[in-house]
Amino acid sequence: MSKKARRSTPRAAISQTPLTPDAIAHKARANLSGGHYREAIADFKQLIKQDPNPDWRVGLADAYAGRARELSAKGMLKEALVMWENRASLGQGIPRDLDHARLLLRLGQTAPVCALLTAASTLPAPELDRLRALLAARLLSGDAAIAERLAEDDPVRRHAGAAQAALAACCAGDETGLREALAALPFRSPYRDWAQILKALQCLPDRPREAAELLSRIGADSAFIDLKQAVELALLPESAFLEALRTAGRSKGRFACMLRGWSAGRIALWDKLARLGAEPAPQALLRVLHQHRESLGADWVRRQSLRLLRGDFPASGKWPAAVGAPPLTTEEAFLIAAWRAEQDQYAGTISESWQKYAKLLMNACREGRTDPLDRLRIALALRRTERIGGVLHDADMTHDAWQVARQLEASLDWDPDDIDTWLILIDYYRRNQQPKDARRLLDGATARWPQNRRLLAAAMDVALDASAFKKAAGLARGILAQDPINTEVRERLVDAYLAHTRKQVAKDRLDLARKTLAEADEWASGGAARERLDLVTELVALIENSATGAQALRERVRRLGDGLAALVALALAGDGLRLSPTRLFKTIDRPKLAARNAEDLLAALARLRVHLDRGGKLSRDLSEYLAKPLKGAPWKSLARSDLEAACETLRRSRLHPVRLAVAQAALKQWRGAPIFAFHAFEAKYPNGQPNLRGKDVFDLEIAMNRARDEGDERTALRIRELLMSASPFGFGPSPFRFAPEDDFDEDDPLDSPIDDDVAVDAIIAMIRTAGLEQAMDLIGMPPHIKRDFRKMARQIGEKNALEKIITLFEQIRDGQIPDEF
Repeated sequence: MSKKARRSTPRAAISQTPLTPDAIAHKARANLSGGHYREAIADFKQLIKQDPNPDWRVGLADAYAGRARELSAKGMLKEALVMWENRASLGQGIPRDLDHARLLLRLGQTAPVCALLTAASTLPAPELDRLRALLAARLLSGDAAIAERLAEDDPVRRHAGAAQAALAACCAGDETGLREALAALPFRSPYRDWAQILKALQCLPDRPREAAELLSRIGADSAFIDLKQAVELALLPESAFLEALRTAGRSKGRFACMLRGWSAGRIALWDKLARLGAEPAPQALLRVLHQHRESLGADWVRRQSLRLLRGDFPASGKWPAAVGAPPLTTEEAFLIAAWRAEQDQYAGTISESWQKYAKLLMNACREGRTDPLDRLRIALALRRTERIGGVLHDADMTHDAWQVARQLEASLDWDPDDIDTWLILIDYYRRNQQPKDARRLLDGATARWPQNRRLLAAAMDVALDASAFKKAAGLARGILAQDPINTEVRERLVDAYLAHTRKQVAKDRLDLARKTLAEADEWASGGAARERLDLVTELVALIENSATGAQALRERVRRLGDGLAALVALALAGDGLRLSPTRLFKTIDRPKLAARNAEDLLAALARLRVHLDRGGKLSRDLSEYLAKPLKGAPWKSLARSDLEAACETLRRSRLHPVRLAVAQAALKQWRGAPIFAFHAFEAKYPNGQPNLRGKDVFDLEIAMNRARDEGDERTALRIRELLMSASPFGFGPSPFRFAPEDDFDEDDPLDSPIDDDVAVDAIIAMIRTAGLEQAMDLIGMPPHIKRDFRKMARQIGEKNALEKIITLFEQIRDGQIPDEF
């Protein structure tokens, strides 16, 4: 038996149940409180149709007011005025709203606002005062018709003459006339805020605090608020003023600039710069500077214009001519090229670029140019790489460092009066065991500054390097004569005596060791130097007589706190005398080391750090001995900053297993923290990672990206350098380093084809990490191919150029090099 199908009724045909008045009222109030004013207006209109309740009219008025303010905020002033007029048409029971009056004044409709004053009985006294202040501000702006529309005894009309006279006197700089006009304004005048502003202006520029106090008496709802804010803006310090000027608005900003004494030309320049935005395009800024070169100074504009070109150079070299400025000279082009090289942050490229610029200036001098600043320009160019990069600071004798050192020495031929350059070179040659060069530079510097304290300290270091203790002591006395509280000189001298003592002990000359310690005693005035000297003295006594020496050492450890920190200090002193830590601690009946608490652990690390700061090292025996107690130390009790510092200290100590354990423990608490990821990876592979694949490298790349996102550029750079040092060519030499006459030999492992599963992935990972310039250097590209890629990067962008290199490697993998490369 079949059933007849039931037809579904369309939703639109279903009649909705009408809402009850209570439901509509609830909905209307919800829309009003939620800021849904259009919906609230419709709801209250529906309620009024059903029941002319006064409460619904008040609700409708509030909805109209909310909608009007909403439209005003969007700049829809005429539409907002319609809402206010609808509100006003609701009848006498609805109070006037000053925002309605403000909008009328903004639209220039002063007559309706003046009419409100004739109905004064309908307005509360405070509202009436605020309305009069609005009209007073409008009248002072030039709308004289307002006074004619008001009654003769109205304060706005009655006090207008004095207010206008005060304005005229202020503009004319008539102090007497201004004081008389202000005295004619009563305290409760509609112009009282105007009077406060004029009094504040009288205080400028000599009494800014008094002016700020007068302005603070003006409320935020004042009719003169914009003028008050402009004066407050003018009172700001220069840097804060320029920052606030960007968002102040054109009229307010121009008035504040005039109050600060800006010329019309300067204000016009500010207007143009403001239209360019917070980060103007370099070419647009260049055009504005060129247009105002006469007021700003042609030389200054030219110098600033050159700096605008560095980001897009050499393509930007055509910009000056495009805006009507003279084209670049050869010297200017070389200078901008050097600035552009600095953005790559590669010391070799930077050094080479500044060398070219300096050579150009040198040639100009040799050809007869007599600019007195050329010699200084040459010297500064040759020093630029070191000044911005600190290449020689703690550097080994790398090629880049050697080249920078040569440039610094050459700079002294052009400007020998820069003592910092002399000291940098002396320190660099000392650290790289080049005593002859260090003495040569020292002699040249001391000839110019025989009693300079910094040079005396450098001379003392050179003397100590040569074990010339008597000479070093004499130099130290000279330094202390100028600076009696210089503890650093005393400590360095004590360290030198202790180093000499260790040499004498190694030669089994304990008598000479005691003599050296006695000489050092004069300089160990207290603190860390005295502690180190006493420990070494008692260790020498232990070597001479183990029984009495052991008792003295036990007492010394007790006085130092008898914790891990004290035992580390003893172990470091004994390590310098080649005493086995195992035997040493067994001798004093302390075979086990352990940190008592977090404070003891931090103190032990501090002693270790001071030892390293003073050039000390750890023997293999001591490193192995300290590893166990340090691994078991209460690391979880330390704060993150303390753990970061601990990892750095352990890194310098080459205690890699301990550092790995600490970093891994920190990563459990702060997952993915870039600094601990760096320490964990480097400690796990202290001798380099032979394969750029695997989870460790992938995690490290993630940590590098996270460091960049968090703004930790130092950690990101360290991770990047770590990835770059991880042998990008584990499969053999660079594919570009081949000799044309070298035939391919399948039996030669260096000629074996690239493993496309490992090698290409490794190279691509390295290229993406290193960037274009360093990737080309690491790969070993010949100069002509480098030039081609640099040109390509300028034309199509560095990212696309990197993709071209990757494509090149894929072609190499297939045994082909395309002709276009």
